Formats: sequence, structure tokens, C-alpha cells
Amino acid sequence: MVLDRAISQEPELLDIAQAAALLHVSPMSLRRWTNSGRLPCFRVGGRRERRFRRADLLALLERSGEPVRAPPAAGHLCGLYTSMAARERWAAAFLAEGLEAGGTCFLAAEAVVRERVLARLARDWPAARAAARSGRLVLSHYAPSAAAQLEYWEAVLTGATRAGAPELRVAGDLSGGRLGRRRSFDDVLAYEREYGALSRRFDVTTLCLYDARRLSGVEASRLLQVHSDMLRHPAGAPLS
Repeated sequence: MVLDRAISQEPELLDIAQAAALLHVSPMSLRRWTNSGRLPCFRVGGRRERRFRRADLLALLERSGEPVRAPPAAGHLCGLYTSMAARERWAAAFLAEGLEAGGTCFLAAEAVVRERVLARLARDWPAARAAARSGRLVLSHYAPSAAAQLEYWEAVLTGATRAGAPELRVAGDLSGGRLGRRRSFDDVLAYEREYGALSRRFDVTTLCLYDARRLSGVEASRLLQVHSDMLRHPAGAPLS
């Protein structure tokens, strides 16, 4: 077969970009799989860069029965965190996958949270700060009112769509933002419903982060209900 001849001509050890291209996934997915032990790799050089054997990659393809792809992105997700480290880890991984796909990403949070997420993102994806300078990673805080925040999203998402962004992602920490602090819980839910409708118009993938330690069980349940995509893609729901 042509595919077999092409594969046989590839070098025995592939770098992470070559391996990702072979499997049709992002390098971030490969890093997760090697960290979890799902996919073996070798570490080479002073920077301990990953290298992959073609045989191991093909074995992964055979186990899956079809080309391996990243899980389908859900539209409007809710992440309930119980530590600052979990918040930063999820936000960074979520944004990195969007940036690696060539998309435009938005992070809305207080300044200290933005800096921590950006630092984590820069460790895992060194081009993050360059992406911020180029406008592909947009940092902001939440407006004091739901109306002002929705107006902001309408404007920036319209601009990114017109610029031809192949993917749009939004990550926001509402527990620490002015919008979350200054409004009642019912007001926040109303904002989430309106944002959900807006995000569907622009085909945005969104991760709304909340501190589970500040929520009652009833409040957490109501939050998950307004993030309707959580019910369709429960595997994508971060909770820790």
C-alpha cells in the first residue's frame, strides 16, 4: 500500500510535531498521553525533548481502530476547581490547544490570575507570550455589569470572526471577577444563559471556571444545568 511505503520511509524516531501529524492530533494531546503513560516516548538531549517510535504510534492507531483525534470540543463548559493550581492548569491547557490549532483565544480574569495562567501557559507552550503580543491571545478582566461584558464579547468575537480566526476559545474565571463578585448568583446564571446563546452564534468553545469551595451543592448543580454542553460531553467536564 502507498501508506505503508510512505511510513516505511519515515525516520524510526519522530519528534513531537511529526508524531502529531501522523496521528492527526495536537502536540498537547501527545504530551498528555505520554505523561499519563498511554503512549511511550524517549527523552533526548539537554532539553529532554520527546521522541516517538513509529511502531508505538501505529500500535496506538491499531488499539483505537481509527485515526486518533482530540475529543470533540464542547461549546459551553463549566469547570469547578478546588485549588488555584487546578484553575491555572485547566485554563492553560484549554487555551494552548486553541492556540496550537491556529485559533484566537480570550482569557478573562483578574490580573493576578491572568499572570499565573500565562506563566503556566508559557511553561507548557513557549510561544504563548508571542501569541499575546500578536493578538491571538487576548487578556482582559470582567466588566462590572453583565450588559457591558456581553457587549464586549459581541465586539471582540465579531472582530476575530471577520479576521478569519479558524477557532475561537474563551476561558474565564467568574469566581474572582467583578461580574461574579458584584452580582447575585441568580444574576450570574442569567448572564451565563445570555452568554451561552451568544457563544453559539459565533461557534465559540468556552470554559467558565468557578471556585467550588464558594458554592453550595445546589448552586453547583444549577451552574452545570445552564452549561448545557456539559450534558452532551460529560467527559470534557473538569472537576477537581
